[in-house]
Amino acid sequence: MSIKKIREQTGFSNSTISRVLNGKAKEFRISDKTTRAIVAAAKKLKYRPNILARSLRLQKTMTIGLIVPDIRNAFFGELSWRIEELLRGHGYSTILCNTNEVPENEEFYLKVLIDRQVDGIIIAPIHTREWKDLHDIRRGTEIILIDRIFYDTDIPWVTGDNLKAAEALTSILIKKGFKRIAYLGGTSGTYINSMRFQGYQNALKAHTLPLIDDIIQFGGYSVEAGEAMMQNLLKADPDIKAVMCVNNLVFQGAMKVVQGYELTTSNPIIMGAFDIHPFCGIFKRPLACASQNLEKMAQAAVSLIVNRIQGKRMRKTHLILPIRVESHRFR
Repeated sequence: MSIKKIREQTGFSNSTISRVLNGKAKEFRISDKTTRAIVAAAKKLKYRPNILARSLRLQKTMTIGLIVPDIRNAFFGELSWRIEELLRGHGYSTILCNTNEVPENEEFYLKVLIDRQVDGIIIAPIHTREWKDLHDIRRGTEIILIDRIFYDTDIPWVTGDNLKAAEALTSILIKKGFKRIAYLGGTSGTYINSMRFQGYQNALKAHTLPLIDDIIQFGGYSVEAGEAMMQNLLKADPDIKAVMCVNNLVFQGAMKVVQGYELTTSNPIIMGAFDIHPFCGIFKRPLACASQNLEKMAQAAVSLIVNRIQGKRMRKTHLILPIRVESHRFR
């Protein structure tokens, strides 16, 4: 539906109609009566703006790229949903890209989004540091890192306080009397795994407990990795009584093995993990959980990207959000 149809129905000029539909009525001192008439006609005629023409005029596509490692992960599924909803409220559409934890896919999607001329990109990276192509992309496109970040970068980012949360999570298990606590980790070298493993080590050190290499594994962030690591752990230490998992998918895979093990041995294993709060109402067993506030994480990332696209510079561009740690069904 074109502006011409609205002009035929209301009698107003193209310029007046265009200014009203672009939200500039007050700027050009267009009366409320005229504004209401034009808006009513646009709704009646089901007017849709010419996005391409608007993009050329504003030199913006009003589109943001969102790159996540695994959309099957409920954590990234909800985070993506929250980001998309917030961006829509700012007038932006979202292009969602799923890398499946493959670095080459991440690089491919970055190039695709640049070819689409997105105004900005929010990314939970697989890479552990900024590489050349990303450095070049940054010259013309705003980029925000979320959840997974780089160790040393001036790219704006938002993440949780993984170090402190992992220490608190491990401490819960220690205070329940467990002296040997296994760690099932993600991909070595990645920020999330490093911070959470360091927090685990800090808790052991604070309680004067040794670091035992035989019960520490790094296999990735997937359900399959969790299952394989738990199987290997039970072969190495069949009497293990407590396990900390780096994320919710590793927890799911490990739990599959644990439940079968418990049925055949009657030896319970206490589990702790990040972002497993939804499971606490499903599993009727003790669990220690570190829960990130996805609403605040999404809000912070969207605020950073929108403000930077609009040329506004925020005082804080590196944000660490608190993570709630709690136990369920412990006596």
